[in-house]
Amino acid sequence: MNVVWFAEIKWEYLRTRKQQIVLRRPPGVDVVFFEPYVRGRGNRYDLRSVDGIRAATVPFVKSVPGRGPLRALLDSAPVRRAVDMVATRRVRAHLDVAGIRPADSVFVVSNIYALHVARALEPRRLVYDCNDAHSDFPGAPEWARAYRDESFRAADAVVVSAERLRDDAVRVRGSQARVHVIGNGVDFAAFRRAADAARGTASSDDTVRVGYLGAIAPWLDFDLIAAAARARPRWSFDLVGPVLGGVEMDLAALLTLGNVRHRPAVPHERVPEVLLDFTVGMIPFRRTPLTAGVNPNKLYEYLAVGLPTVATPFSPETEHYAGRPGDADTVVATAKDANEMVKACEAFAAARRQPGARVGISDRAVAIAAAHDWKTIAAQFWRVIGNV
Repeated sequence: MNVVWFAEIKWEYLRTRKQQIVLRRPPGVDVVFFEPYVRGRGNRYDLRSVDGIRAATVPFVKSVPGRGPLRALLDSAPVRRAVDMVATRRVRAHLDVAGIRPADSVFVVSNIYALHVARALEPRRLVYDCNDAHSDFPGAPEWARAYRDESFRAADAVVVSAERLRDDAVRVRGSQARVHVIGNGVDFAAFRRAADAARGTASSDDTVRVGYLGAIAPWLDFDLIAAAARARPRWSFDLVGPVLGGVEMDLAALLTLGNVRHRPAVPHERVPEVLLDFTVGMIPFRRTPLTAGVNPNKLYEYLAVGLPTVATPFSPETEHYAGRPGDADTVVATAKDANEMVKACEAFAAARRQPGARVGISDRAVAIAAAHDWKTIAAQFWRVIGNV
């Protein structure tokens, strides 16, 4: 079976849901992965072989934040149609070289701005993999919602990663038929190997390290983090990840606090090592239309190394496993404000100082993560593709 994936990120950028699913495809599935142009990110326009698939950069229509000249151009429907025509010709040429006929292929669209290109090529079946509230990103243009809704309606099947996204799909499509909820997850075996290898090597001092690993982005609640850091000046608050545009001043203000640190993104294989140095993991997202549709991979990554987690209640997925801080079976807690965040972290830190309780927390956390192994999630996804 030929699968052509129209992605919103580059194959070699971060190890996200798309890569995890594609890398776990069944035998006999041939994937061509079309990634968008991103300035300064190694755009490679020729079809290349990588990780057992073929990939190429295609200049799709983009959502450009701000009000600059490029955004003004893309706000024009005729300009977007012209960009789509160029992108369609490039994709068609690549598929010809690959010997792939769209009429015999399943197209997977996770980039709503590539939808018109995908439809113009008339695939056998079209699947929309909706893993984010794509039209609700900060700075998204007004026309983004029309692209998202058209993606919902045009797809022969829709795969969503969170409950809020399922509700959006059902509302737009007018039916729950062929709408599949398949969540996010973790490379469970790799994280457990790293945790087992690091057993006994973690920091032995008494400092409470509250850690976040992910994008430093507009959806972070910088005020909450600052308030928590001021409330517990002896704790360390560690942020690890790439800094997205628009938050540089927020991060700079946060870093004026002596107990807040930022480190740049680490390769995916080093993520467990970083997490194992934390006492408690945190996911301090603001509740927005975007985050309400987030099923965070990092929750399952934290849990896979036995790390208890405190999150703001930004989406149903963050509340699904939440319990009351201090209860024996609680490994995930939610906190509406800095005071609740500090109390929950305090309860987890105290429990982890007791060997028996620490083992119990780790075992319960790992059991949750095991149910979200990418192997299981990929198998569910490819069953949908095979039956579409």
